Amino acid sequence: MLENPGGNASAVPLLFHNRHTQLDRDPQALAVRLAQNHPVLDFAPRHGHVAGFVHRANTIRAGSLLLTSGYTSPIEGAMGEETGNAYLQFCLAGSIRYETQGLHQVIHQARPLWFSPGAEYRFTTDHLNALVMRLDLERLRSTAAAMAGVGVSQQRFASDLERARVFVCENRRTLQLIQVFRRTLSLLDNPDLDTHGHLDVLQVDDLIYRVFALLLHPRLDAVLAVNRQGGVASRERIFEDLLEWIRANLHTPINLTEMERRSGYSRRTLQLAFKQRFGCGPVQWFRRQRLEQARQELLNSTSDASVASVAEHYGFASQSDFSRVFMAHFGLRPSDVLREGRRQLWPRALSTS
Repeated sequence: MLENPGGNASAVPLLFHNRHTQLDRDPQALAVRLAQNHPVLDFAPRHGHVAGFVHRANTIRAGSLLLTSGYTSPIEGAMGEETGNAYLQFCLAGSIRYETQGLHQVIHQARPLWFSPGAEYRFTTDHLNALVMRLDLERLRSTAAAMAGVGVSQQRFASDLERARVFVCENRRTLQLIQVFRRTLSLLDNPDLDTHGHLDVLQVDDLIYRVFALLLHPRLDAVLAVNRQGGVASRERIFEDLLEWIRANLHTPINLTEMERRSGYSRRTLQLAFKQRFGCGPVQWFRRQRLEQARQELLNSTSDASVASVAEHYGFASQSDFSRVFMAHFGLRPSDVLREGRRQLWPRALSTS
């Protein structure tokens, strides 16, 4: 717990630019200024802390990232939704309680990092020394995909960024990554680098995005391990697994986005893989497989099967649409195939009776 510094907020060391900070004692003026960059819904000192309100902070830009390090006396409030962005809070001392997405979450020194995917949230703090910044969700996904290697789709990492969570220093991997993040922040504590634009050249923001790509996407470790060991065989297994999944789900609508999400490959890589293997694109291959499966069902149909029931089972909008596509592909009407199948099955049924 961060002790009340007794009104001497300057005694609390911040993460960077500790001697070059702005001191605020007017919460309303501070709320107005915060609202220029954040969707502030509510902001006020906590009950019993109005008279002693103090807020001391410094903001710095590193590439596309805007980072604010600061100390505040106990406050409470709410932030609105930010589509496409994520909030990230790093606690050095004190504590803060969040309410978002139906969850109640707390961070402090043993649970120092809080991530929220741009959803509205409420907060209540004690005396707090922390860093706050916003991350671009699309850049997080693209960074993870780039680290995973050529051909890996951003869709593989999308689900990891849909929920708020707290990172606890309870395992070696998380602890080490948080330590790397904190050491990276120390690069910002050099006013000359900032003044001369060297922080952009050093791409500190890219390093921070890479650290959080690893923190937020646990599956990325497995992909990187495969790459280190030579992942050709593994990528072939992923492709074979995709083909097997498509064949097992020919009766359901499958589009390219779903194939991306299932395999983790980008559209360009999927197009290339299917073209090399089958001479056509993935959607065309799926449609061919679906038609072939429908033809087999018509040839081996039971007495109660019909062209309409087969068309419906394989997701065609209507019997006429199914018949038109079937005729264009096979040169036969599905009703003719159904009759031929029953004609062939009839003698076999008699021989086994």
